[in-house]
Parts: sequence; structure tokens; C-alpha cells
Amino acid sequence: MPTAEKEQRVRELTEAIARSKSIYLANFTGMNVDLVTKMRRKLRDARVEYVVEKNTLTKRAFAESGVKGLDPYLEGPTGIALGSDEVAGAKILSEFAREFEKPAIKAAYVGGHLYGPDGIKVLAQLPPREVLLGQFIGALRSPLQGFVGVLSGSLRKLVGTIDAIGTKKQG
Repeated sequence: MPTAEKEQRVRELTEAIARSKSIYLANFTGMNVDLVTKMRRKLRDARVEYVVEKNTLTKRAFAESGVKGLDPYLEGPTGIALGSDEVAGAKILSEFAREFEKPAIKAAYVGGHLYGPDGIKVLAQLPPREVLLGQFIGALRSPLQGFVGVLSGSLRKLVGTIDAIGTKKQG
């Protein structure tokens, strides 16, 4: 392959890495075309790009992108799932690994942190971002609601006391 073509492929992969929030590496050995197609379709529906590139070119793209720690995992046939969110790739790849025993998930790079297969299992169990945000807002809202309840109870008692005093003085 001519050097210009390799440089172009590294540049395209570097741009794809820069756009993604997560990188998952998976060994796709033993997967037939139908299974890979099905996996790619599910990944694409979740806005996760699945790329297969030569390991040497991938290492160069990781170096240019500032992604560190994934080079040792680039051995043998390796597919790269580049996600627009942090956990969609982990969920789909883990689901496929559970159902079809393939692909073997090697490692992930999410939020500047390197995760091995055990860490990826934890990421796959996380709820979607929207659910996490809802839980966070609920956790923030709960103490504030309690505080408002305490204040409104105190105000009700004050109003009741003033009303009782006003009724007593009139009567």
C-alpha cells in the first residue's frame, strides 16, 4: 500500500477518534459475515462506528490522538468501536459476547481512562446517560423539597398562630 494512502487512512482514523467519546477494542476472530453484519448494524443504530484497520496504522492514529495504553491490546484481528457516547459500545459488544460468545472485548478507553474486560462489564451495566442525569437531578431535588416542606410547615404554624391570636382578640 502506498505511503500516501496509509497516511490518509491514519488521518481518517485520527479524526474518527477525535469525534468519539469512547473507544472499544474487540477481537472478532471466529465471527462469520452474517454475525459481523448484525453487530455492525446494531452498533450503527446506536451511533457507534465500527472500524477494522491494520494494527500499525491504528497505533499511529492513537499516538496522534493522544490515546495512551491501548497499544498492547492491538495484537491479532482487532475491531475498533468508536462511540458517540460512553457506554453504548460496551452494552452492544457485551450483549453480543454474551449471546454469541464473540467478539472478545479486549479493552476500552473512555473519558481518558483505560479499562480492561472487567471494567467494560461494569460500564455495560451502567444505565443510559439520560437515566443517570435523571437520577442525579432527583438526588439534588430531594433535599431541596424537604427543606421547602420544613419552611412551609413553619410558615403554616406561624399563620395558624397569628390567626388564633386574631380570633381570640375579636371574640
